[in-house]
Amino acid sequence: MLSNDGPSLKAPIEEARRRDPDTRPALLTLLVDRVVEQGAGGDDEAVARLGVLLPRLMQAVPPALARQAAERLARRPDLPAALARLLASGPIDIAAPLLRLSPALDEAALIALATGAEPARLQAIAARRDVSPELAKRLASTVHRARESHQRPAPAGPDFFTAAPEERAGMLHRLLALPPLPLAERVGAQGDAFTDSLLAAAKREDRAALALLLERALAVPADVAPRIVGDEAGQALAVAARALGLSFAVLSRILFRLHPGVGRSSSDMARLADLFDSLPLASAQHMVAIWRGSRRPGAPRGAAEAPSMRDFAVPRPAAAPAGESAAEPRRQA
Repeated sequence: MLSNDGPSLKAPIEEARRRDPDTRPALLTLLVDRVVEQGAGGDDEAVARLGVLLPRLMQAVPPALARQAAERLARRPDLPAALARLLASGPIDIAAPLLRLSPALDEAALIALATGAEPARLQAIAARRDVSPELAKRLASTVHRARESHQRPAPAGPDFFTAAPEERAGMLHRLLALPPLPLAERVGAQGDAFTDSLLAAAKREDRAALALLLERALAVPADVAPRIVGDEAGQALAVAARALGLSFAVLSRILFRLHPGVGRSSSDMARLADLFDSLPLASAQHMVAIWRGSRRPGAPRGAAEAPSMRDFAVPRPAAAPAGESAAEPRRQA
């Protein structure tokens, strides 16, 4: 792909220098374009050169641009394995898309990258969807051991809104370990009228009205609903939509109006669709309960304390002898 002296890059770099003295963003974009369109080249020298240039450029440009470049490379099926492993072992903002998406990382590479890794890196690996059952078991065991060693607390509500995308995916994944919420604590579908009201508020770009609708439907505090609506990544709205039984089509129409940067980006919407499709309803319900922070208003007092089917060790009350009626205790009284 790249020649030794790089004559094919000279003209674009000079053009970029005329526009901006800092040519690193333009050079990174150019290199990624070449890899995506033409591949990384067949010789080891070209791959080694990319292995030096790409990490340096990614660490020198704004994080959003580096993450976008890493995502584009991660989706390339013929990305050289050595280059994929190098990027996946770098800073987490660059590594996370490779760990989560790259088909160039085989099972052995993923296990090696997971061994001794920090929680954010493990969360990115755990978010992969194209793993074998055996690898899934091994990764789950590795992630579990790492969580035990790091002794990280369960996620609190505000942490979701300040966390990175990969950390949010990890939070939702960990919620699967919790027992199901009592029925009275869950939110449910609100009907067509509610959906129409959401879409109408989004069409008007009325965030206050949309937040009020979500506040009432999810029973979250008044200061949490605007944070759900205002989440630029759209992930909080995706969790809310999943809990409320809304379709991804409805979610995308809301995001198109409220957050055009995400709603009109095919790559961002594809990533959000992956999150939405893989998000279990139970995890979405638990995250809403965390945002709520307390018993759902109007829930029956005894709902949470009612014995469940798991209380099999509690003996049933002895049955009354045959012929003994309910009036018998009153006669004895």
